[in-house]
Amino acid sequence: MPARATAIAIGVLAVAAGILAMTAALVVPAGLPYDEPAHWSNVLFYAEHLGPPVLGAPGVSYQGQQTPLYYALAAVVVSVVGDPDAAFLTVRLLGVAGAVALTLLTAGTLARSIPSRPAVIVTGTAFIALNPIFAVIAGSVQNDTWTLVWAFALLWAVLPFVDPKYPAPRPWAWGLLLGALGSAAILTKLSIAPLVAVVLVLLLVRHRIVMALTAGGVVLAACGWWILRNLLLYGDLTGQAGVEQAGYEFGQGALAPLHLARSALTYLFLPTEYLRNSVSAPWWIDAIVVVLGLGVAAGGVLLAVRVRRDCAPGALLLLVVVGVVSVAAWLVQVTFGWHVAFRTAYGVLPLVALAFGCATQAIPSRRGGIAIGAVLGMLLLVVAGWVAVAASGEPAQLVP
Repeated sequence: MPARATAIAIGVLAVAAGILAMTAALVVPAGLPYDEPAHWSNVLFYAEHLGPPVLGAPGVSYQGQQTPLYYALAAVVVSVVGDPDAAFLTVRLLGVAGAVALTLLTAGTLARSIPSRPAVIVTGTAFIALNPIFAVIAGSVQNDTWTLVWAFALLWAVLPFVDPKYPAPRPWAWGLLLGALGSAAILTKLSIAPLVAVVLVLLLVRHRIVMALTAGGVVLAACGWWILRNLLLYGDLTGQAGVEQAGYEFGQGALAPLHLARSALTYLFLPTEYLRNSVSAPWWIDAIVVVLGLGVAAGGVLLAVRVRRDCAPGALLLLVVVGVVSVAAWLVQVTFGWHVAFRTAYGVLPLVALAFGCATQAIPSRRGGIAIGAVLGMLLLVVAGWVAVAASGEPAQLVP
């Protein structure tokens, strides 16, 4: 696939991502996405009080523990727009813009990781762009999409520097940029901190000392106040103790391997759980999701045994370590009894996108790779179409 054709395909996917997320923003009833009422309550608190809430105070939801950047920006939108219904839709549209940015950053990250395999780049980007779970998340009031935007931007920017041979002029300037991106990610959602930590550690391992220390200093200066605030208010780093003290209970996360696998597969392809399980997928949608999951598994095997030699070694190391640490952090939280969804482990998404793209290499020919990529993309669109129809018929759970 020529470079021009690859660029056109990425552009088409970015437009498609925007259309799918826009559709979700318009047709998914208000409050149906999980946590949206609590996120919206947080936005309104910031708009009214011009500052972060304290868990346990009147009118504060359990999302009051979340870091402030997304809510502060959304509160500005609410203040400018004024009308509650229009403000709610406009805040949802912030996620639509994030979906487009996330698609482009995924393409850029894959292009830097495996530049000689355009079918992998395009199909891996389609995993994000055409995927109904990311469209529905982006089309709701939440902080996940923009957390991923800042995190993916960090990965894209740091990828060249995990190669020890890559020159690093003005390392302090690059450190400032990386620190700013990492800080924006953490201040949007604290659960992305393991990804940022891995980036800083790998910079040190690759002897990018000035860059790593500068970036780490920026992250500490920008985010340390929030950690200190949590310690003073709730007695822990994350604010989880404040959630418990305020009386919120979510049940214990299930540890059965089958349940964990199902949760992971759902949050990779199908937003039924995210839509409060108000819609139940028919057998043929479940079958498609299983096929898509098998595509990721097959691509992962192909990546390990055949395609890895075409990857930039430093980039592959970074994506693998970030993915493993992100999933491990999710499993630790579940083990401690916190009822957290697999989207907490979304730092693994660049690696999953790479594996999904590598499924195209099952047939070692250009046309074969394009055909596999096209089939996988069409399956994603079929699931997205079913989600749009099924969700649109549900009642609203929130009056903006």
